[in-house]
Amino acid sequence: MSPDTTPALLVGHAAWAALAVPPPGHAFAREEGRLDPAEYTAVVRASGLARPVGDAARMAAMVAGSNLIVTARDAAGRLVGAARSFTDFAYGCYLSDLCVDPAAQGRGIGRALIAETKRIIGPGCMLLLLSAPDPMTWYPKLGMEPVANGFIIRRDG
Repeated sequence: MSPDTTPALLVGHAAWAALAVPPPGHAFAREEGRLDPAEYTAVVRASGLARPVGDAARMAAMVAGSNLIVTARDAAGRLVGAARSFTDFAYGCYLSDLCVDPAAQGRGIGRALIAETKRIIGPGCMLLLLSAPDPMTWYPKLGMEPVANGFIIRRDG
């Protein structure tokens, strides 16, 4: 990339927290412990995020086991996006799922959900997200820093 097309990194908690504003006609809420797994599964399915949406018990366990879930709802209360994370609220946060219903995409909901997650976890906590292949070019456009160091032990199914 040439210098004029390289996306600028968005650095610092305050810069991200300033973006933690839902688009007009939408509201954010923390819904860990109360989000309906079927409702979550529907938005994951609609978004195309590769998750086991055909396994209701597994999806319910994923929702139940998450200690930070930020949702985006439209004016009618319909779930249109979610950021599902695991965090200690002190040092690290893994944003496992970021999904936005295609009918609501292009309004800044995804970026604002990431920013709201960062605002909640605070300035001393880093946020890590592992991307699916297709959005790999989208996250840097938001100002997120790519990282190359990491290792994985894959799940069996």
